[in-house]
Amino acid sequence: MAGAALSLLHWRLCRYRFMNEFPYITEYVNGVFARERKQWDFILLRPLLLVMYFVVRFVSFPLKFVLHRWPLGFEAYLIDCCMAFGMKYLARADAAELFMRHVQIEPLLYQHILRQQDAPVQSSGVKLNTIDGDFSVDSIRTVLDNRLTVGHDRLSYEIIDRFDKQAFLQNLDYIRTTRPRDHEELSKAVLEENRRHSLQLLGPTNVVMLIVMAITVLGDLDTTVTALNSFGSDSVLLWCVKRIYAGDEEVQVDLDFFMQEVANRGHYHSSAFFSNPSQYLYYHIVFDEVVYDLLRNTPPAAGDA
Repeated sequence: MAGAALSLLHWRLCRYRFMNEFPYITEYVNGVFARERKQWDFILLRPLLLVMYFVVRFVSFPLKFVLHRWPLGFEAYLIDCCMAFGMKYLARADAAELFMRHVQIEPLLYQHILRQQDAPVQSSGVKLNTIDGDFSVDSIRTVLDNRLTVGHDRLSYEIIDRFDKQAFLQNLDYIRTTRPRDHEELSKAVLEENRRHSLQLLGPTNVVMLIVMAITVLGDLDTTVTALNSFGSDSVLLWCVKRIYAGDEEVQVDLDFFMQEVANRGHYHSSAFFSNPSQYLYYHIVFDEVVYDLLRNTPPAAGDA
């Protein structure tokens, strides 16, 4: 009887885990989301922030259109001040780590799809900006001095400008033989400041919503619309990865779950009035994690159609 009861308990726990974790995303991300769903801020604060964001957006954009259409020079610094404060003093360790991983993984993915056999990737030396920049993050001061938030959003437009379909296809077999650089080679020393100083209050969902709200409130109209519409790069990256793994049915099935129109083709040119802060976390950040894990750990077959 005891053995049967334990078996039943094990089955229920496994079933619960399966029902609450998504089979097409990585174990790391599933773990982060599973832990977050049990936290007070996800249960109580997230609904309030979501409602607040839509109210703020409704009021903010008409005012920006009249009074704050172009940057005055201080917007990016103020946005990063808010982001840095939250990361240092409010974010839980899971949220800070996920955000730092994303800051470093995204440019590594773009470097990968731009790779050409006769032109090795070379660092531009620019800190936290441009696809070929230096994305080691040693401290909160590094974040502030290099305008991380706005600089990161501009990567999505840079890859659109630099991507060449024919060059990608010509180098496809070469790209299949390589892997993106290991993000662990890049410094994440800034996370030590989070561990020492943070009150460990906010999880990834609320951190992302507060960053989006800071951009909406503090940014000028041009910067805000640019940041809130920075999803076009996901469609390019998805197309590239589906070509890299052409013929691999298992990979194609998983990638099809990132084909939602709102995440890829429509939002790039849509009004910022219709932006969804959850999109940054559940589509954009998760998508980059899935693709990075795939390219690092699942070798594509050379010469697939």
